[in-house]
Amino acid sequence: MLWGCFQEKRNERIKLLGENQTQEIEKGFFLQIVDMSWKSHIQYLEQLRQVIGLKSYGQRDPLIEYKKEAFDLFENLLQKLKRDLVAVLINLSIAQEPIESTEKKATQINPNKKKMKRNEPCYCGSGKKYKHCCGSL
Repeated sequence: MLWGCFQEKRNERIKLLGENQTQEIEKGFFLQIVDMSWKSHIQYLEQLRQVIGLKSYGQRDPLIEYKKEAFDLFENLLQKLKRDLVAVLINLSIAQEPIESTEKKATQINPNKKKMKRNEPCYCGSGKKYKHCCGSL
C-alpha cells in the first residue's frame, strides 16, 4: 500500500517535471536526509562510547558490547533513512507558478531600457530589490 502510494506520487512528479528533474530533486532530498541522520548517528556513537565503560562493571567486555550496540544503531539508521526519505517524497508537492504571472513578468521587462541600480525596487513588480530578483548574479 505504501509502495503503491509512493509510486503514484513519483509518477505524478515525473509527468509534471520530467524524469531528470525528478531524479535531481530526489537526490537532493536524499543527501539532506543522509547528512542530518549521519550527524545524529555520530552523536549517538559518541554518547555510546562515553557510557560503554559501565559495561565492564557487569563483567562484560566493553569492546564487544560497543560493537553490538553500534551495529544496532547502524541498522536503526538505515531503517530511519528509508522511512524518512519515503515520507518526504510522498508528502512532497510541486507548486506551479501560474502561467499568466510568468507572461506578465516577460512583458514587463524594463520599460525604460535604463540601467537598473542594484538597490532599486525590481521592475518586474515583485517588491524585492533588483539585486535579489531579476538582477541576481
